[in-house]
Amino acid sequence: MTATQYARFSEIRGEMKRYIESMLDKSAWLLDIQRALYRERGYREEDLESPVVYNLALDDVNPGSDPRFIVVADNPGLQEQKLKNHRYLVGQSGKLAVSWFRNHLDMDFRTATIIINKTPIHTPKTAELRILAKLAGERRDELAALLEESQRVMARFAIELAECMGCPLWVSGIGELRSRGIFQVWAEELRSLAARSKPGTRANILLFRHFSMNQFAIEFAAAERGEVAERGEASERDEAAREFGRAKVEPEVEADANAALALLKRIGERNRRRILGF
Repeated sequence: MTATQYARFSEIRGEMKRYIESMLDKSAWLLDIQRALYRERGYREEDLESPVVYNLALDDVNPGSDPRFIVVADNPGLQEQKLKNHRYLVGQSGKLAVSWFRNHLDMDFRTATIIINKTPIHTPKTAELRILAKLAGERRDELAALLEESQRVMARFAIELAECMGCPLWVSGIGELRSRGIFQVWAEELRSLAARSKPGTRANILLFRHFSMNQFAIEFAAAERGEVAERGEASERDEAAREFGRAKVEPEVEADANAALALLKRIGERNRRRILGF
């Protein structure tokens, strides 16, 4: 990345870290509610270590880094919240992502992406954010406000990172972005911010199914079967490769990866229009 990009990225990273640290300071009560969730859902309470999680992988980004995607996952899960990790997408979903990026894009997922979440608040499974709210008792309104605020703030960071890096914003998970979904607030805020952003930033917002349970791989494979003729157009492959800023590799590998990039763009745009309306 350029010196200007790195300077701006460093600002955003610092703001994100400070925000998540401030969440810890003002929501010490959150850990007790998460303990109640662990007990109700049958998790080992001693495995709960972090109520909110900053992605330490962000600290590994340096002036020599060359990210190709900003990936937005849901919230920190069981593995992400462990003190030995404090990194996003390190569980089974992350392993599936690593494998798919290697096999289809010839990229190292960890170095090719900057990963953030829609909220840094931890639950072992994303759907359990709803249960967390039910267990909050007299803190219910306070928790609801914290969840909403965190989604709005993280949506802003997502747009700022996409504008800074000039690369696609890969939104992982679409079901909970809809009306009354867990991340409806995040989606609404992203839509509002995108409307005021540069046209190139809006066009680079791409929505996909989750990596978990091979949902994304199934989505991609289905699109690949249905669009093989379009995927074979060399001019479209080359255009997608330039747009995504791909480095040169062996010709036959590059052709396959460029085809995958072109198809990714079509899938992501189609989902964005369907879910976000633009």
